[in-house]
Amino acid sequence: MKRCILSCFALLGISGVTALAHAQEPVKPAFGHSMQGEAFNEGPRQRAVLLKGIPKIEFPTSTKNKKAQQFFEQGVAQIHAYWYFEAERSFRQAADLDPELAMAYWGMARANANNRTRAKGFAEKAKEKRDKASKREQGYIDAISFFANNKNDDYIKALRQLVADYPLDIEATAQLAHELQERAFDKPRQDEVERLTQEVLASYPMHPIHHYRIHLWDKPNNENALDSAHKSGLTEQASAHMWHMEGHIYTQLKRYGDAAVSQEASARVDHAHMGRVQIIPDQIFNYAHNNQWLAESFEFTGQPQKALEVARNLVANPRHPKLNTLSGFSGSASQGLPRLIETLERYELWETALTENIESIPNKADHERNRLRLLGCAAYAMGKRALGQQHLDALGKIKDSDKAIAAVKCYAALGENNSAEASKQLDAAGLPKEREALLRLQLGEPEKALTLARDAAKSRANQVLPQAALVRVLHASGKLDETKAELEKLRPLAARAELDTPLLAALAPIAQQCGASADWRGAPPADPLALPRPKIESLGPLSWVAPAAPSFSLKDGNGKKVSLKDYAGKPVIVLFFLGASCEKCMEQVNAFAAEAEGYRKAGIELVAISLDPQEQVKKMKAMPFPILANPDLKTFKSWKAFDDFEDMALHGTFLVDGTGKLRWMDTGFAPFTDAKFVLTEAQRLLSRGR
Repeated sequence: MKRCILSCFALLGISGVTALAHAQEPVKPAFGHSMQGEAFNEGPRQRAVLLKGIPKIEFPTSTKNKKAQQFFEQGVAQIHAYWYFEAERSFRQAADLDPELAMAYWGMARANANNRTRAKGFAEKAKEKRDKASKREQGYIDAISFFANNKNDDYIKALRQLVADYPLDIEATAQLAHELQERAFDKPRQDEVERLTQEVLASYPMHPIHHYRIHLWDKPNNENALDSAHKSGLTEQASAHMWHMEGHIYTQLKRYGDAAVSQEASARVDHAHMGRVQIIPDQIFNYAHNNQWLAESFEFTGQPQKALEVARNLVANPRHPKLNTLSGFSGSASQGLPRLIETLERYELWETALTENIESIPNKADHERNRLRLLGCAAYAMGKRALGQQHLDALGKIKDSDKAIAAVKCYAALGENNSAEASKQLDAAGLPKEREALLRLQLGEPEKALTLARDAAKSRANQVLPQAALVRVLHASGKLDETKAELEKLRPLAARAELDTPLLAALAPIAQQCGASADWRGAPPADPLALPRPKIESLGPLSWVAPAAPSFSLKDGNGKKVSLKDYAGKPVIVLFFLGASCEKCMEQVNAFAAEAEGYRKAGIELVAISLDPQEQVKKMKAMPFPILANPDLKTFKSWKAFDDFEDMALHGTFLVDGTGKLRWMDTGFAPFTDAKFVLTEAQRLLSRGR
């Protein structure tokens, strides 16, 4: 599979290669595109490594290469975790070690469950090599063709046949269980999936099939998957999604403390992996979803500062037009901002809200409504009436904002000690019941406050804020015995709560009156069935840490040496391009040249690295930044702008900050040509100083 044809052509500066055309493939791929076909372009291009925290899977194949077998089985384990990108990387490594291993291409197809077009290309490759596979392997290869062509019923039928023909092959049973679980729309199908998973677990109790059981019982009957929730992350500790899925069950069972631990483990594992493979957060499947769930779990457990830390990290993460935008719905920014607003408002952190600089998204009415409601309430609560009026006026221009306007007007009336008006606006505000309960108490409406507080604690059982509000309202109503009883319920829920946050700090004198200490928190609820877990901090950092940029020291066309050290203390954009004969590359170089003045004014340097030799670089037209020669591709490799499987250079665009950290990056089969976007994003990232 290894090749250097494209690199060699670029190094020689040959554009037509007419002398060799008759001996090569009839159509030469574009620069940076895979020689294996378009299906290989968007997947992993760097080699895999055998990871710690991956379960041992037994899935015999016809390969005689021990390492290829290890990578193949690692890929199967990663498939069970829905860790599809890394699974494909493992299968590509297996194919690199044994190009005739048909099952490696089966694995690549199976790893593209969310992209059947790519899956089809890999399935066809597996079929080409089918004759060299065993009869059992041929059954898998025939089945994956149905999968790749969206013939789901035929795929299930083929998997059933595999299970019947090879009853001792628990991986065939696991594959069937997964496919049936995806379509478990009725009880008979649910029961069949449960039976299959139990067959696998009878042979291998810590098999990652626990993941499928969690999906099977996620809703309803969540308690059926509690055993799997205790084990999922432990079965495949290197996979963030396996930890995340535990949180599904714990959340449904209102075990929010356990959910927070699982989601934190997921975040830390993801961030550790990003550091290993040099990627930005939103390149990982479901990353933003996992982390916003973590922020919410921290909210529920009385940890607003930790929730804010997670939300701010999401907002601060690198943005990319294909991965993470303000106008999108699944990226870090679009998932982090709602949690940021929600936490600030739920915990009434008004002063922080006014200094937070929450981004406006004019084309998202819901976001603007929530943002302005928070800022309006905060401004009036802090006595900044003119600012509050500005936010109130802005809210009036957004459709369907009656409730938000009423909420802000309630705080405006409170600031004027106009209880009647505040109560009237509160009636229309639609605030969370525990928040309204405390406001009713402030307005001298204890009976309403108590009814609301009881309802809140019941409807949002096991969450710290509603239970804390009930304790406060009961105490204010003179119901000391009930106050003590409800405080006892609160204590284990608040085991990790931040007692210095204002809404919880207000409980300190109440707790002391009830005979509790100043630190009234209790121990988390014990579960005798839970298994020992690794120390949470050992799994990785809580937020994404920009990796250190590799060094370089290269010559320009005139022989002048330029190194990354020359830019110490200054941010620099580093472009990797595939030579002057690459048309798309030159489009990129010219696009950045056109914006060079804007970069200069922003204090950001530019440098480009070509795979052309020095004499070829010298022939290029002058650019407003250095063009460096890297014909041996060592710098391309160290920066991971390189396909390890095909020995070819890739396009790359990187932002290195003044401390030498990689703050933004894009590598792949096509160059990133939007120089204006990179400039704007670089300024945003650098202004945050993370």
